[in-house]
Amino acid sequence: MRKKKHSEEHENAERWLLTYADLITLLLAFFIMMYTFSKQDVQKYQEVSTHLKAIFAGGTGIAQKGSISGTAPMELISVNSTSSDEIKQKIEQEIKTMVNANGLKDNFSVFSDERGTIIRIMDKAFFDEGKAELKDSAKNILDKIIPVVKQINNHIRIEGHTDNVPIKTNEFKSNWELSVRRATEVVRHLIERGDVPPQRISATGYAEYRPIAGNDTMANRALNRRIEIILAKKQAE
Repeated sequence: MRKKKHSEEHENAERWLLTYADLITLLLAFFIMMYTFSKQDVQKYQEVSTHLKAIFAGGTGIAQKGSISGTAPMELISVNSTSSDEIKQKIEQEIKTMVNANGLKDNFSVFSDERGTIIRIMDKAFFDEGKAELKDSAKNILDKIIPVVKQINNHIRIEGHTDNVPIKTNEFKSNWELSVRRATEVVRHLIERGDVPPQRISATGYAEYRPIAGNDTMANRALNRRIEIILAKKQAE
């Protein structure tokens, strides 16, 4: 009886070791797979990670057709810090190339800040003084920008800015109305001519209250009259 009991205990210990060895092997295979995904396709890696997090958090983990995770399309800019920098640099470079090729660098600038990637356009390139209708040349410029901004799924915010010179016409009672209307005209063109999804874009007017220069000279006031196309770092919720 003692020998039989000792044999059973030895067999149970071996079963535990076998189970442990199988678990270690599975974990090793799992991490090799994840590492391979991370090197070959960053977006798929992120989707797989999201899917697994949902499972471990107690979710169903059921994926919808066309997506590993069953979630909305991934935000390309926010996949990880490396891809974010690469994508922003690519977008900036493409827009700068377009600006230089069309002789627009005096009225355009492209840069990044905490908001995302910014395309800054001086108002004289897009509008006549005190007006909100897009010039034909402005529409042509926007048509060249559209293919670039459509490379990503992140939110696009159009900001309208003015100087501090008051305006009071039959059409615009203040700079608030003028700045919002100008931003809205850009939004409308991107949606109607560029097929940019309406849920990805918004218009905001700040009048004279977010200047980038003092309103003390004609040159500085001209800098403050601008449109900014902002490719946000993340999608708006």
